[in-house]
Amino acid sequence: MQIQKMQSLHPMSPYTPVWNISFGLTQWNQPEKVDTIRQYMLDKEDYILTLDVINNAGTGLSADSVTTRYGRYNLFDPMFVNECPEIGELFEFLQYSYLEFVDADNTQPYRLLDIICWFNILRKGESINIHRHGTTEVSYLSANMHLDSYPSSQTFYSHFDMTNSFPNVKGGLTIFPNWVAHWVETWNEDTPRVSLAFDLYISQPPYYGCAIPASLPFMTDDIFNRLTDCN
Repeated sequence: MQIQKMQSLHPMSPYTPVWNISFGLTQWNQPEKVDTIRQYMLDKEDYILTLDVINNAGTGLSADSVTTRYGRYNLFDPMFVNECPEIGELFEFLQYSYLEFVDADNTQPYRLLDIICWFNILRKGESINIHRHGTTEVSYLSANMHLDSYPSSQTFYSHFDMTNSFPNVKGGLTIFPNWVAHWVETWNEDTPRVSLAFDLYISQPPYYGCAIPASLPFMTDDIFNRLTDCN
């Protein structure tokens, strides 16, 4: 796990904004399994589009996009895992990656977390507008993963007047604070651009926990103990 920082310059007054944002970068080095999951998502697009639209969450995508159904489904639902077992392996990779991120960033790991996970499909001419996943007192972590290498279309992350971007590589995972603004520039290729995104929520009261639509347990005491015992 590599940690990259987006850090403000030294403040010149007591009212200068100050930030020090951590991004966790890693990669699932299972290209054949990534390809399988990517194709599975494309095959499931028609099914996801039968679900009710929630909203576009500021992405600017239309009601014809699977993104607008986030929260109506969860990629790690047992139904999907049973149909595509590679998704279960990806889930475990994400769990390990979360623990590696908080360890590398010297922050507290939470033993009780829920996840909501969805996927995005961009076609030629489409983009994702600048948006944030959460800015409330319970904001925690978000992430995205690319299901192929997309050198012609970057994902940007910004805070005030500072912007970062990281290479969009197959299996590349970026973990970042829930409130960081991000967007994807216009996709101009003929093949679809497929990615997944997820949010982590602290489960125990007074946080959201399972009140989040389609949320599933991401970390429990048993999972935490098993994963940490393996390290």
